[in-house]
Amino acid sequence: MTTEITVHPLSEREAFFAAQLRRQNNEADYEVTVNVLALPTELTVHEVDEDAVRVTSADIGVLAAWLGVKGGTVSRTDTGHGVTVWTLATNAGADEGYVGCRVLVTVPVAESAYVPFEVTSAVAA
Repeated sequence: MTTEITVHPLSEREAFFAAQLRRQNNEADYEVTVNVLALPTELTVHEVDEDAVRVTSADIGVLAAWLGVKGGTVSRTDTGHGVTVWTLATNAGADEGYVGCRVLVTVPVAESAYVPFEVTSAVAA
């Protein structure tokens, strides 16, 4: 006896609710992480999408704090207009071994401004 499984595409409504659920889970992952690990939220704005939480700040210390606690990969982009954009790609998750949603922490910095060594060295690594 052979059993066939038929997979039906999600309806537009089901797809909408599935996306909403992913956003809610990402929001919860992010909120628990910043609260349990005491990561900075002042001077930040965060936007929750179904694939990641995007955190933006004007303070490079926010990126350094996330890097120190969560680790991750740092990239640097020169805009050509006297501003360098630093982005940390990491994950939420406050419990040992739990990997939460993707978190991207982005900070624009004037080229002449101080950037902590732990951030600049993470780009080279």
